[in-house]
Amino acid sequence: MQMQRVLLSLTAALGIGFSLNSWFQAPTAAQSSKVAQNSESPLETLPNVDNIRFRALTYQRSQTQSNSAIEAAIRRELSGDVANVRYLYNSIDLDGDGRDEKIVYLVSQSTCGTGGCTMLILKPAGNGYSLLSRHTIVNSPIVVSNTRTKGWRDIILFVAGGGIQPSYRSLKFNGSTYPSNPSSAPKLAPSTIVTGTALISNQIRPGVGIPLTAQTGTPQLTPQQQASLKSLKIAIAVPSSVPAGYTVSKVDVKPCEGRCRFGPDYGIVYRHAQQDKCFAIEATGGGVGGVPGGYEFPVETKLFGRVSLLFGEQTGDFKTPSAQQLSTPQPNLLNDWATAPGSTSPFYRILGADFVRRTYYGGKTNQCRNTITPNEAAGILRSLSWLK
Repeated sequence: MQMQRVLLSLTAALGIGFSLNSWFQAPTAAQSSKVAQNSESPLETLPNVDNIRFRALTYQRSQTQSNSAIEAAIRRELSGDVANVRYLYNSIDLDGDGRDEKIVYLVSQSTCGTGGCTMLILKPAGNGYSLLSRHTIVNSPIVVSNTRTKGWRDIILFVAGGGIQPSYRSLKFNGSTYPSNPSSAPKLAPSTIVTGTALISNQIRPGVGIPLTAQTGTPQLTPQQQASLKSLKIAIAVPSSVPAGYTVSKVDVKPCEGRCRFGPDYGIVYRHAQQDKCFAIEATGGGVGGVPGGYEFPVETKLFGRVSLLFGEQTGDFKTPSAQQLSTPQPNLLNDWATAPGSTSPFYRILGADFVRRTYYGGKTNQCRNTITPNEAAGILRSLSWLK
């Protein structure tokens, strides 16, 4: 909401239109330096709604030093989709165990919308952090209340934008996580008194936050592999960005010679040798059917529009996964067959390690023992482009 207020005020004051693309452009090196050092940026105040009273509330600006462990957790959560992402964060002990969790606010065109931006809550795990919960349409400041539920502090968020009636919502810990969607959390009763700490109290404006640099790469197909794929004379979809450490392990090509019912087909297997993780991108000319997914997660892609990422036991329930499930390796991972807009063939999809073993390694259990997470698969799907 504060982003909308700033956008509107800038537009009105300057008498010009404002482009979201310019808002989210990556800062220059000089701007990046200012971002990391700017501890006196203006504070964002909390709107007066329903006479909610914030008493003895401590406002904290986001911390200014980049944090490699936090950045690693962000990359795991967003996979390859990290272009122009900036992050703000604060440290706070939510469960009283003497160790600080991290409240992370992600600012970019891909993580923000009319109702707010994405927030991650990270908990200590070894030398780094793991995801406790992921939240969409979040407005800052983020109030960590002094009240607790199941030993964890409640989180109070201002919800507005996207047609939602402005209100304050209370996210309460349920024993394993916080609810992911603030707009579905209980409203604070009018005249409620709130005490606690308001985190990430910076005004969200151009250049705020710490730039996140993508560390993904593009595994290269050899000239021979490219020639073999192009010989099929169909559009070849390949990822332009994958998690670091993967190389092309195998390329299968099945031409359609003469008269054939289906085809041509291809499959490209990508493998992380040290972790023995695999996924594949494949296409076929026909003979496809629906998959009875246990969980379904929609992904917007530039080649195919919206596709359904499926995983879990193939029960046909198509349940909505939690943020924790999306950031954890899942069995039977694949997307429902997708085609380019206006086309009836070929059909394309990504496969997790379970299907890669069966399809490309004859079911051998000593290959591709580990799979990618749904969020990693989503990032790979978003990065797909046509081989030139």
